[in-house]
Amino acid sequence: MTILFLVMYTFPDKGYSQQRVTFNVTNVTMEEVLEEIKSQTDFKFLYRNNEVFLQVRVSMVARQEIINKVLNRLFQNTEIEYQIIGKQIVLTNKKATSLANGRKITGKVINFHSIPLSGASIIAKETSKGTTTDHEGNFSMQITNNANGIMVSHVGYLTKEIAIQDSTNYLIILNEKIQKLNEVKVFGFRGKQLTDLESPVAVDVIEVEQLRNTGQSEIDQQLHYSVPSFSAVKFGINDLAPLINPASLRGLSTDQTLLLVNGKRRHKVSFFSLNHGVGKGQLGNDIGSIPSAAVKRVEILRDGASALYGSDAIAGVMNLQLNDDRSGGNFRFYWGTSATNPKYDNIGENSNLAGESIYGPISDGDVFQLSLNFGLPWGNSGFINTTLNAEKTEPYDRSGAYTHSEGWYPDDPNLTPEENELIDSELRLLNGVDLDRAVLGSTKNANVSLYINAGNEIDENWDFYTFFGGIRKEITGIVFSRPPARAERAVLGIYPNGYNPKTTSIFSDWQILSGVKGQLNNDWSMDLSGSHSGNNVRLFVENTVNPSIGIDSPTDFFTGALQVTQTVFNVDLIKKYNKVSLAFGSELRYETFKQTQGEAASWQIGPEIGKDIGSSGREGFSSATDGRFTRNNFGLYTEVETKITPKLLGVAALRYENYSDFGSGVVYKLAGNYKLNSKTSLRASVNHSFRAPALAQIEYSNFIQTTFDDDGNTIVSPFLPVSNPLLQRAIGDVGLKPETSLDFAAGFTFKPYKNFSASVDFYNISVKDRIVISSGIDAGLFSEFDGTGYNEINFFTNGLNTSTTGFDFVCQYSQYYGNDKLDLSLGLNLNNTKVDGVNETQVLASQGINIVDDRDITFLTNGTPSRKVILLGNYKTGRFGFIARATNFGEVTDAMETLDDGTYQVFSQKTVVDLSATYEIADKFSITAGANNVFDAYPDMLFSPNVRGEVIYSRRTNQFGTQGRFLNMALNYRW
Repeated sequence: MTILFLVMYTFPDKGYSQQRVTFNVTNVTMEEVLEEIKSQTDFKFLYRNNEVFLQVRVSMVARQEIINKVLNRLFQNTEIEYQIIGKQIVLTNKKATSLANGRKITGKVINFHSIPLSGASIIAKETSKGTTTDHEGNFSMQITNNANGIMVSHVGYLTKEIAIQDSTNYLIILNEKIQKLNEVKVFGFRGKQLTDLESPVAVDVIEVEQLRNTGQSEIDQQLHYSVPSFSAVKFGINDLAPLINPASLRGLSTDQTLLLVNGKRRHKVSFFSLNHGVGKGQLGNDIGSIPSAAVKRVEILRDGASALYGSDAIAGVMNLQLNDDRSGGNFRFYWGTSATNPKYDNIGENSNLAGESIYGPISDGDVFQLSLNFGLPWGNSGFINTTLNAEKTEPYDRSGAYTHSEGWYPDDPNLTPEENELIDSELRLLNGVDLDRAVLGSTKNANVSLYINAGNEIDENWDFYTFFGGIRKEITGIVFSRPPARAERAVLGIYPNGYNPKTTSIFSDWQILSGVKGQLNNDWSMDLSGSHSGNNVRLFVENTVNPSIGIDSPTDFFTGALQVTQTVFNVDLIKKYNKVSLAFGSELRYETFKQTQGEAASWQIGPEIGKDIGSSGREGFSSATDGRFTRNNFGLYTEVETKITPKLLGVAALRYENYSDFGSGVVYKLAGNYKLNSKTSLRASVNHSFRAPALAQIEYSNFIQTTFDDDGNTIVSPFLPVSNPLLQRAIGDVGLKPETSLDFAAGFTFKPYKNFSASVDFYNISVKDRIVISSGIDAGLFSEFDGTGYNEINFFTNGLNTSTTGFDFVCQYSQYYGNDKLDLSLGLNLNNTKVDGVNETQVLASQGINIVDDRDITFLTNGTPSRKVILLGNYKTGRFGFIARATNFGEVTDAMETLDDGTYQVFSQKTVVDLSATYEIADKFSITAGANNVFDAYPDMLFSPNVRGEVIYSRRTNQFGTQGRFLNMALNYRW
């Protein structure tokens, strides 16, 4: 007997019946052929020995042939027939079946929420005949008289045996499986899909239902309350920061995490905040532009992965897997609103008011969201899954009232301070001036998005896949007051009672990708894809003036636009040997950054001497900033994954990258997993990763940028690109180079019982040449800037070397009590970032100038919580479900708030408690009511309210936002 085993490879998204086998057998029994098929696939064969005779000898050859065709040839001219049900192939004897008298039974399969389960397998025990349920959970099948029971199974549920009695109709309730640590499939490797117990690195897999259970409407906030190592805090009005929530992993920067969609690279945003605070200068991913309704699950790789995916994966990788159902759908209506009563705390200048209400009970920040997701069949096996999402978020205001020693209106120098104060009060009353008119909690946001994910077979060997997604947002904020008393920015002929600029941003984000994947000759598999994506923001400001133009100034302006695009071509090849997977691939990426000038009146210098220049509240980009910049990148990688011993898995990867604007480099990854026993596994990895400077960080400029100090004084603080000739002559070459990192991780997974699992991971990530914005360098120290009107200059620099040390702990426990189920989980992340060195330039060091502001260093190291703990309980009984979550956030530091002793203010640790209840009204319809932040917790107030008293909560950092208690309700209909 000769069996020549070659190689079989199966794409995970194909149906089981499309798995392929290769063999060459001579004079072997049918049973041996079935064993060979079983060894190459996920199938199991079910049959009765007294009915199915498999000792007939055969000879046959199969070369990458699908199961159906192999079995058809194998069983031709025999009495054997087969049926494929999930991963099981049921063999029966035609004569035995036809001779047995039978009867028909019907029924319905549901879960304990009374939701129908489509695709459940029903197999008669004695005859092994079977069927599956339809989309309503119904089934109908013929059984023989000697069948005494049926086995009912469904992915994610416990198999149930039902005794066949006199009844012909059955209602069958399946219980969910307890989630086992070694059942979670993870990504992050090009070869075989591993389980978490086998994986050499830490991975979180979050299903969409878990995200929705947070009671949050945006996916980044859903993750913020689901994953301890993930942070995406909402900040107040601070430059362009409110356009997205800075999202980060393991305490690192938002631009050091790579975002994938369906396993493919996604672009960064086109903008960044230039003001002091968390996320300053960082171009991250707008995760919130993808509605959670379009997402099937989120996979988070908590480990450096640049060797596999290229730039940006220093902290890890996030992959959003889109829905791929080909039938059914979901409609969801969500509404929420504040129900809060913030009170003065016992900190700082207002501590004498501790316990008193700041505003009284308020309700604001309403959120309305409508989402629709549905799947349609495309041919026999393909799918077209579509998601429509619309959301409107009203602003909420947590500002203080404007206060100033000189009053709201200009003082009369001929009067005493007391007389001026009296006149000021009378004028404010007469003109109806509200001193609390800035809106500094959150912006108004209206957006609509469309996502389509589709795929289909081309032929037996190849699949086609594609997805498209886009969102349009309109984001509006009302910023700091410009009172008539501030002469440098007042135009009394237009706004005699002062004004508050209204900033509007029109934001669009899109991605389209198509590809094919399939089998080549010699047992290679290939994935070819191409994508085009981008992000664009158009900036406006209304209800304002260019003070230097005076009475002739417009009152609304287009201030400019920023855009990035990314075009990517990928090829990935995989070949598998017995215990070895080899992967090779390359990526060609073409990037653009475009900066468009604003209208002339938004940036020109008018005739009014001593007045602020540019549209107040958001200055325009001048003609000197206008430009389109490009670069290309080529990457080549290889990965080897092998079972070194039956218990030891090893992975090695190497990647070469070349950028057209700053050169090339090589990075690597080594990882391993050692299985101590069936319950415990050790894992470790070392990664040399990198992050290329974003094209926008190299080319962005703003030559008339102005900022205010805490006393409201204007500072002309232009932002210069690293190529600016004045900058290079004054300070020297400050050209950017990539950040590089070396990280070590080690941990273990533990599953002592079937209903309990835990994982522990330690990590240390050292980053060299970290890209940050320089401190505000005094322009007056350099003659090159004479006559420019600059007070200080800013630019990007590889200013810091840092190291981050951390610890992740996750454990889960599940238990059934009859049909009731209890899930408990605890997650913890501890991290600490420190600065190992500052990369000073020779010119600045010789004059004693720090290249990086100490305040920015503090925001980098202490601006996000160094501790986050999430404790979750989820109890389901009958049609009811109850969830309780407690999230504890560690301290953060606001480096813009200095205490009397000269130290920065530290905001104390806080705990936020969320509660929700769900009721299944009908099989397809449910309602959820929840209260986030039940106990109305707030971050600490500022020790000293700043910007003329309008800022009482930090707009630069906090742990969980300043909305307070938030009530929400969701209506969900599925079919």
